[in-house]
Amino acid sequence: MADLSQNKPGLEPRKGLFGSKAPVPEPAPANRLTEDMTSLAARLKISEERYNELRKKLLLIEQNMISNHKKAMNEVKMLDSDIAELHNKLNLMEERMILIVKELKLTAKKEDVDVMKKYVELWNPMRFATKDQVEKMIKESLSKKESLEKE
Repeated sequence: MADLSQNKPGLEPRKGLFGSKAPVPEPAPANRLTEDMTSLAARLKISEERYNELRKKLLLIEQNMISNHKKAMNEVKMLDSDIAELHNKLNLMEERMILIVKELKLTAKKEDVDVMKKYVELWNPMRFATKDQVEKMIKESLSKKESLEKE
């Protein structure tokens, strides 16, 4: 290709490392067409390689996304089962609490216990005799009576 600075007036031609370059003659139209075709073929090959690389990367990304989606779905299923289990436990606890409240309603209140305490103090059950004690007293009394009658 020709040095473009030669076509502009007032500019010096560019010099290479070893002096000025010799002007390169313009290639023939057939050579230029061949060069253009070669250049286009190279560009096409590079584009195809880039396309193939991008396709491989896209395939890898899709596989990773599928894998991550499966993991996420498994985690969601586990969380759903954990939530269901917690829900069941919560319902069981609620039922037990209701049962405890019902049983507590059946227990005696402090006023009831105080009334019972007053009755127990009034009756003084410590003075009561057991059946065995009564039978023993009866036997002793009968035996004393018999012994007195014998005398």
